[in-house]
Amino acid sequence: MNDAILTEQIEYYRARAQEYDESITDAADLLAPGKDLLLKLGRFDSILELACGTGIWTETLLQMGNEVTAVDAALEMLEIARKKLGEGRIKYQQADLFHWEPVQKYDLVFLANWLSHVPPDALDQFLEKVQRSVLPGGQLAMIDQYLPSDSDKHVAKDDIYATRLVEDGRQFTIVKAFYDLPYLHEKLGQLEFEVSTNKFTDTFFFLAGKRRS
Repeated sequence: MNDAILTEQIEYYRARAQEYDESITDAADLLAPGKDLLLKLGRFDSILELACGTGIWTETLLQMGNEVTAVDAALEMLEIARKKLGEGRIKYQQADLFHWEPVQKYDLVFLANWLSHVPPDALDQFLEKVQRSVLPGGQLAMIDQYLPSDSDKHVAKDDIYATRLVEDGRQFTIVKAFYDLPYLHEKLGQLEFEVSTNKFTDTFFFLAGKRRS
């Protein structure tokens, strides 16, 4: 793991927090099928959301769960989510997911647009922690890209990295890795999940996995 780039990745999302929601407005329709697939998973007592950002997906998870724990490394992102969604059924937690350790198990663990920010040499460790967060018989769901978009190709750098700008002109290097879906099926199968995937655009996928009891 390149710790310097992972630290820079956090700084990028801290810097981008105030402009994040506006910057992804055009993606709302693109990701709508993913939202529909997520809602079809049903209702859950407890939900863990990793890399919750400004709460865009947290709002959907509130429709599905009695309690949501929302984790993100960027305090600025969490503060925006808190202002939008309140604290009634949400517990916010600031944590760097590469150093975070699960302290309880949940009925559903969800992550959107985060797996592609996990470098390949950290994938096994991260997925193992995710597995430890899911109750036996519980579910895992994720939304991410399986292929780069045209805009991704323009900012790609050194195979698994990308450069990103924020409005004030600062430039950051982040991880942007695109994982082969059969490879993810194999990895998660080794971690006791029965997995299915649905490609809902030319670049995005929805993955759902049930942990064996």
